Amino acid sequence: MSKPDIEVLDDSDAYPYASHIRVDEREIQLGDLLLVFESGESQSVNFFERIYGFTWPGVITHVVDGPVPAEFHEFDLLAEEINGGKFAIAPRRERTSFFVDDDTVRTITLYRYQSQDGWQPIVIDERRDPLEDTPLAQSVALCDDGEQVIEELLLTNSPEGEQEFEHIQEFLVSAGYRSELIPAVNEVLEN
Repeated sequence: MSKPDIEVLDDSDAYPYASHIRVDEREIQLGDLLLVFESGESQSVNFFERIYGFTWPGVITHVVDGPVPAEFHEFDLLAEEINGGKFAIAPRRERTSFFVDDDTVRTITLYRYQSQDGWQPIVIDERRDPLEDTPLAQSVALCDDGEQVIEELLLTNSPEGEQEFEHIQEFLVSAGYRSELIPAVNEVLEN
């Protein structure tokens, strides 16, 4: 097994201090999502892991809504697993955080995964106490298309009020979703 080629893509002195690197021609940034499949031939995702940091020997990840809080992947094994199809990187496309009420911050992150069938959006929706880092609740939705992203954020996990709706609407528009596809506030809040 050969050592992977690692290149720093930001202005850091070395990759443990970087936020954006390339490992064997694949770009990875802090906050990107690592999809861990059952096998190289499988399309079933076992875990979603957020890229948390880089060290000299590898990548530190945080498992989203999983049984293990953190994982570590050595660069050479990471490159091998990506090339073999067991791992995939989904770049972060958009992220927002806002107060739902005095005791709850909601963070929504949208990722884009290049599957065999084309681009596939992934939404991570987290709620936490404003003074804590650990989420009170997390959900991951592997969506088929943009309409399903809108449905997930506005109908499945309906906003509690007009202000929360407006934050989600701004998030969707800044992520590139056309405003005419987003239902009106009264349609969403009536459900």
